[in-house]
Amino acid sequence: MDTLASARSDAPADDPSDGDRTHRISMNRHGQFIADVYLNGRAVDMLVDTGANVTALPESLAENIGIYLDSSDYKYPINTANGTTYGARAVIDGMRIGSIRLKNVEALILRDQSLGGPLLGMSALSRLERFDISRGTLVLVQ
Repeated sequence: MDTLASARSDAPADDPSDGDRTHRISMNRHGQFIADVYLNGRAVDMLVDTGANVTALPESLAENIGIYLDSSDYKYPINTANGTTYGARAVIDGMRIGSIRLKNVEALILRDQSLGGPLLGMSALSRLERFDISRGTLVLVQ
């Protein structure tokens, strides 16, 4: 079995016991939801993509949050709108979206030219109690 690359973080674990774990994101003028996310302590704007099976990061962002990969790690074929490319599996140690905290989130790292920006996919969203859209607002609940 393949191992996942990992970056260390002091971010808290998935622990909903210390208060409200609901976060709201308003739809932007393009009809998208952009989440203000902290990855291993670094602030990142991520496009929420419920159609993405996994959270995806460009390689330069992955390095910025402490995930370093070798060329040989890019061995997983990924179908994108621009054709097939290859990604590397990794784990984001700490993710925070408002008061929501997740630990050890699976991610795919793609070369910068293959990914326009970071995507918050189902590898993170599926770990929430629920998420739904109502009146132009995405509500995330842990």
